Amino acid sequence: RLMPGLELARAFRRSLTGAELKSLPGYGDPRGAPSLRTALARYLSAERGLTIGADDILVTRGSQMALFLAAAVLKPGDAVAVEDPGYPLAWKAFRAAGARVVGAPVDAHGLDVERLEALLARDPAIRAVYVTPHHQFPTTVTLGAGRRLRLLELACRHDLILIEDDYDHEYRFEGRPVLPLAARALSQGQNANRIIHIGSVSKLLSPVVRIGYATGAPDLIQAMTARREAIDRQGDLPLERALARLIDDGELGRHARKARKIYEQRRDLLCAEIAARLGDAVAFDKPAGGLALWLRVSPDIDAAAWAAEAERSGLILTHGGQLLLQPSRSHDPGANAFRIGFASLDEAELVRAVTRLKAAQPR
Repeated sequence: RLMPGLELARAFRRSLTGAELKSLPGYGDPRGAPSLRTALARYLSAERGLTIGADDILVTRGSQMALFLAAAVLKPGDAVAVEDPGYPLAWKAFRAAGARVVGAPVDAHGLDVERLEALLARDPAIRAVYVTPHHQFPTTVTLGAGRRLRLLELACRHDLILIEDDYDHEYRFEGRPVLPLAARALSQGQNANRIIHIGSVSKLLSPVVRIGYATGAPDLIQAMTARREAIDRQGDLPLERALARLIDDGELGRHARKARKIYEQRRDLLCAEIAARLGDAVAFDKPAGGLALWLRVSPDIDAAAWAAEAERSGLILTHGGQLLLQPSRSHDPGANAFRIGFASLDEAELVRAVTRLKAAQPR
């Protein structure tokens, strides 16, 4: 609900007038509008430290499409190691593209790189690792510098492709945002040609604005572009040009800064309400960034049953059992948890949500 609708509408109208309107007939570049790729390259260089050009970017209809296309770099029989618990729609995208999905454990500090190394030794078919290092989905933790370095070393040693999903990089409330793995690799000349960095404009504007992107080495982007062209000849050219204007005019950056302040306030309110109303029923660490909280539920309360009761009152929760790759691990402590988002709720709605959550708590 924070989307800069008037600014986007104005930019969209400009993309449908004059010379720009005349250039619309016919097919465009399947990599996306050149103006948007150029604008994104500048934006990512300034915001994420990615020294890239327009030719290094593939624009997609949301980051979900980028995840699906990333599997184009794999061969039949290859496997992808994913965070567990993690993002089920990423697993779905990889499986739909023919890849086998293998779980790599997550602990309180993010992806457990030591256990990933053991997994690689057991399963040589793993050719890629999918990771959300900035704000791990679903736990929200940030992968530390030591583990990031070790992950890059593992990728180099095992010739792995790292698929880095940096879906909400702009929403960092405390400290400076940590540069992506791709930026570190580019700056050090270390394995940069084996990283696919994925991001989303949808998280900045609205889920209805289906614009995502992927960056990477030319051969990786070329493989992804070929697959994209086979399923979707091109993107929404007027929308892509409009977004390019928002970036070039500085409107996207201004919106991100405004939204970050509002989301920080919502995070603080949600944390205070949960601490006051739910007490010992849950434990959580205030996230340094991201748009959700990860609530660890007391062992004597069934999080799945709590979520089911909350749903009857209209409160939809994602519990940890839904985010595990292996259902047999339902006894895992990580299963007895909730992920609760706060981006789409205003202050009054957040208070009502916690009230409903308290009312639904099993006795």
